[in-house]
Amino acid sequence: MTHQEKQKEQSKKWIADAFFTLFKKKDYDAITVSEIAKKADLSRRTFYRAFDCKQDIITYMFERIFPDYISAVNELPAKKREYLAIAIVEFVNKHLDFFRCLKRNHLDYLIIDFFDNHLAGGRDCIWEHPFSENEEVEQVFLMTISVEHYNIIRLWLALYDKKTPEEMSKLISDSLVLFQHFQ
Repeated sequence: MTHQEKQKEQSKKWIADAFFTLFKKKDYDAITVSEIAKKADLSRRTFYRAFDCKQDIITYMFERIFPDYISAVNELPAKKREYLAIAIVEFVNKHLDFFRCLKRNHLDYLIIDFFDNHLAGGRDCIWEHPFSENEEVEQVFLMTISVEHYNIIRLWLALYDKKTPEEMSKLISDSLVLFQHFQ
């Protein structure tokens, strides 16, 4: 990585950190690029060298936390659908403020977009081979998993104050086992 690339990456990190500090306190629509740049001690020009818009920061933040999702899945006792809830709940818990901010700002739909775009790459880090020889079938399968992840995350955020992570993981795992009735 060149010095210029390192500087750009550092600027991205500072901008994302500044944005997230503001995002925890303010609504997404009320946060301006100027405000983000000022909070990061950078210029607007530097912001636009790093990102095209505010939503790109959210994508960048997802990319920064995605390795935690991969780790959570890789640490499961077995790679079964029922266990996936444990990984998702653990992942969301680790980044709870981020997911709560998305939900509070009605941006939680971005979760599906992110998983749609990144699960194939994540699959390569978790499983050693594609799920299907048919690329189109695999893409539909991964999109289905994205929607499932999104709904699990939404449910966990809704029940966060009512259930422990362990209770939530068990509830979801127990419900996913019911898919056996479709085989």
